[in-house]
Amino acid sequence: MEKKKKLQYIIIIIAIILCISSFIGSLLSIFYAKNQYAIIGSIVEELILENPEDEQKILNIIKTKRFYENSNNILMSYGFEVSDLYNPNISIALSVIFGVLFVWIILGIIYLINNKNKKRIYELTRYLEEMNIGNNAEIFNKEDIFTPLENEIYKTVTQMKNERNKAIKDREEFAESLTNIAHQIKTPLTAMSLNSQIEENIKLTKQVDRLNKLVDSLLIMGKMDAGVLNLKKEKVDIYTLIELSMENLERMITEKNIKIELINCNNISFMGDLEWSIEALINILKNCIEHSPQNGKIEIEGISNSLYIEIIITDNGEGFDKEEIRNIFKRFYRGKSLKKGIGVGLSIAKKIIELQNGFITAENSEKGGAKFNIRFYCH
Repeated sequence: MEKKKKLQYIIIIIAIILCISSFIGSLLSIFYAKNQYAIIGSIVEELILENPEDEQKILNIIKTKRFYENSNNILMSYGFEVSDLYNPNISIALSVIFGVLFVWIILGIIYLINNKNKKRIYELTRYLEEMNIGNNAEIFNKEDIFTPLENEIYKTVTQMKNERNKAIKDREEFAESLTNIAHQIKTPLTAMSLNSQIEENIKLTKQVDRLNKLVDSLLIMGKMDAGVLNLKKEKVDIYTLIELSMENLERMITEKNIKIELINCNNISFMGDLEWSIEALINILKNCIEHSPQNGKIEIEGISNSLYIEIIITDNGEGFDKEEIRNIFKRFYRGKSLKKGIGVGLSIAKKIIELQNGFITAENSEKGGAKFNIRFYCH
């Protein structure tokens, strides 16, 4: 098919050249005929004026005589050369016409070549774009100057596709292995928890609960690192998100008699995963509750605009020191004032928020407490 197209291009170019050559030849013939017509007309006019009685004879000679180049031309005996009849104006006109036509031919050929090259570049670029977003696309097997590049692109994309599929498979196997390990650990922990409850060993029960939470957190982090944490993309109302998160922390809120005030949290939503967003918000609110004084207060404010929605959480605790602000979202980091916990909650919250096209920052509020800014972008 490609060879057939090449042959068509060659035939078209040859046809164009032949047409232009014929046109130029016709122009040359016309200019030559006009030049000869003018010369012969001048000669005949002079002869008739000098010899009016020979007018018919002269005209008959013109009509019946064939004019062609003759080596025995009588003009040569009188010292005339072909160059004596040369008309520079005609030569200049023909040169200009021929030059313009030649330039147009060259520009036309260059345009055809560039247009073809652009089309090939677009095809190869489109192929890379489709493969990059995970769509299956076919590459074009064409024989031209882009063939070596096309072959290299195909080999590279195929290799990358195979490596990506292998990486996905490895991540899935890793997640499955991690889940199996977590279940294996959970089995003896469950037995230990039951025994501690039967024996009413409060200290052991707390340690078992702590280990259970650690296993759950490590399992979540493992899934996030493996890229197999499947998040939904649906409309999440932040008022519902906050209420469900507070329900899970009701015991802690009641024990410390924390007052939680919601500011402008109605009719604000973002596209994300409700369940995992609850997990993230629980960890953030839990941190605020732990660092708030007895009978403390936590404010949760919602902000919405065309670019993003923002959730601002502020407590009236002791706030952060400089070292904590730098490290608060690092895994297993525990603040100086935190006496319990394993230091992974805020790290998990940060990762969940980032997986939903958002980000989180921490700072000290103007009133001195801790302040978390959670932002989810609309696009």
